[in-house]
Amino acid sequence: MRRPSSRDLVPLREASGLPADPQARIEARLRHGWLLVVGPALVKHTRLLRVSRGTLVVGCWQPRIIPSLRASAQAVWPQVQERLQRLWKLHVHAMEIVPCDPPEAEHPAPPRREPDAFKAVLELLRTRQKG
Repeated sequence: MRRPSSRDLVPLREASGLPADPQARIEARLRHGWLLVVGPALVKHTRLLRVSRGTLVVGCWQPRIIPSLRASAQAVWPQVQERLQRLWKLHVHAMEIVPCDPPEAEHPAPPRREPDAFKAVLELLRTRQKG
């Protein structure tokens, strides 16, 4: 059995697919858990834009609900702040809600058709039987 050399080893940070920049890693983790940050009612109307200088900048693409989002954000800010600190060890001091463009619709990739192993074996048996 061959021992792995240092050329075969890959740093865990690179293998995880997360960005090398600590700020980008935090934002990627927040985007992944956005439902936990804002809750099920707001997850379809908001998205994380950035975390900058202790401020969580949230974008909303429906201008008519931005004033009510700002009012409710002030009311629940202590709970959101505590959740960010507990789950992501992120210390933020304020949340800012700004208008933004809606996210681009993700086009699902066409399903990859893998060769059917059963059909391949049947074809092999048929060709052997004939020849």
